[in-house]
Amino acid sequence: MSRLCPDADAVTCRHLLVPLDETDECMATITGAIELARIAAARITFVHVPRLITVPRDEMSRGRELLGKAESVARALGVPCASAGVAEGDAPAAIPATARKAGCDLVFIGAHGHEAMTRSLVQAALAAGIPVFAMPGHTPVMPVPAIREIRDEHRALSTVLRAWLDMLTAANDRGAGANVQVMRNMIRFIEAFPVARHHPRKQACLYGRLRRRTARTDAELDELERQHERNAQWLGALTEAVERFAAGGPLAELLGKVDHYAQFVWALMGREEGVILPAAQRYLTEADWDKINAAYDSANPVAAPGTRAGGHEDRQFDTLLAFIADLPDADCVARICSRAGNVSVRFS
Repeated sequence: MSRLCPDADAVTCRHLLVPLDETDECMATITGAIELARIAAARITFVHVPRLITVPRDEMSRGRELLGKAESVARALGVPCASAGVAEGDAPAAIPATARKAGCDLVFIGAHGHEAMTRSLVQAALAAGIPVFAMPGHTPVMPVPAIREIRDEHRALSTVLRAWLDMLTAANDRGAGANVQVMRNMIRFIEAFPVARHHPRKQACLYGRLRRRTARTDAELDELERQHERNAQWLGALTEAVERFAAGGPLAELLGKVDHYAQFVWALMGREEGVILPAAQRYLTEADWDKINAAYDSANPVAAPGTRAGGHEDRQFDTLLAFIADLPDADCVARICSRAGNVSVRFS
């Protein structure tokens, strides 16, 4: 891993507080903080700092996703960690308060492109007498097409899972409806794309090449393979839970299973984004990436919205797409659904 800055070794700390937000640079903040913690033999507490002062309930799952990913990367890299949940209210006031409550002796501020916010967080922590390590700014490196595609696949699956959790949470807390057909469509999406297509493609195109270039990631790749096998097994449990609910079963049981599955998936994504993809960028050659990108391009023929790659209209995911239409990453889901071909489906 590249060094944070020349004087990182001079930083003395035992417990870092690492605020995370929804920016694209979040994973760089996570890996940078983990690197510093490893240098200092420190532990980390992650906290979600949302962009909005008042966090709507339907956005809370986004914070849980970020924290779940962060913890999975830290644990994979051997750094003790915990999460402090959401820092509600004004961020410059919430960060020092969270640091004191968690017993942190350093606040790690990532480079997320919002200079004014970075300055206010740094000034607030220093005014409270808490040292700050501000991650040096950098020009983002444009990821290769295959990595962009993998990140889009992750965003699409996360969007579906957050929408599912939000639906069930609203039903549990406020008696709102929980649409069984939408949930069946969600399972169909997970089966058709993340399980049947996305992981086998990563395994064939990326994991194998990385194993041939270095043995450093073998243990992590072995663990990811086991987790992906469990991911496929989860579909049966989710299907059964949805059908029990449709037949009058308890909502709490279904909510618990979906929540557990979402945490499982976000941890898996975190390990891929924070451990495997950086390793691939370090060890794979330009020739490797040419072949990987070509494989991803050939697997993703361009299709007009609402059609399959073969040109005929695709309606099997309409229920899902309508349900998530107003969510920020709905376009990622729609783009992936437009590539649907002959996929096996669980529901008639």
